[in-house]
Amino acid sequence: MNRREVLRYTAWITGTAVSASLASAILSGCSEQSAEQNQAKGTGISANSNLLHFFTPEQFALVGLLADTILPRTDSPSATDVKVHVTLDSMLGQIFDSNYQATFKTQWLALERYLGQQKFLQLSPTDQVETLKSLELSQSEDVTSAKKALVEFKQQVIAYYLTTEEIGEKFLNYLPIPGFYKPCISVNEVNNKAWAL
Repeated sequence: MNRREVLRYTAWITGTAVSASLASAILSGCSEQSAEQNQAKGTGISANSNLLHFFTPEQFALVGLLADTILPRTDSPSATDVKVHVTLDSMLGQIFDSNYQATFKTQWLALERYLGQQKFLQLSPTDQVETLKSLELSQSEDVTSAKKALVEFKQQVIAYYLTTEEIGEKFLNYLPIPGFYKPCISVNEVNNKAWAL
């Protein structure tokens, strides 16, 4: 799956247009240095604020919970299993420009307040999903910033999930050295899976 396809799938899955900042970050990719730094960290980010780039440790815990609510573990890994939450923190803190960071931070704080009012952390997983669905479908102007934060967050979680090595190699068609080009083939010929590259 190439980067343009990731953007298309993300927009299709979330039902909204992908933000310019997310599109730019995915299309340009990360620098080698950022990728090496993220790999060196491994799974070491739990609540260690020295390793976080954008979120506080408390916010980072909520990021993980929300990411796993959006993409829970099923027959495929959850979002946190493939470290989407770590990627999200790194992208927001190191890649996106300061204007986007400030806008997202404001919207994120509105989302945190909304989830706090809904007592999100005390809800069952099913009720958490319903709370997020009702926010996303809400037409109330009182929750506009929280809704924007959720949509942006959801787009980024899905995009980063689809671009992880594990998902690309194990759950999408993966052929690192492609063979012959066949422009028109049946989906059945590729096991009904999208291509990872």
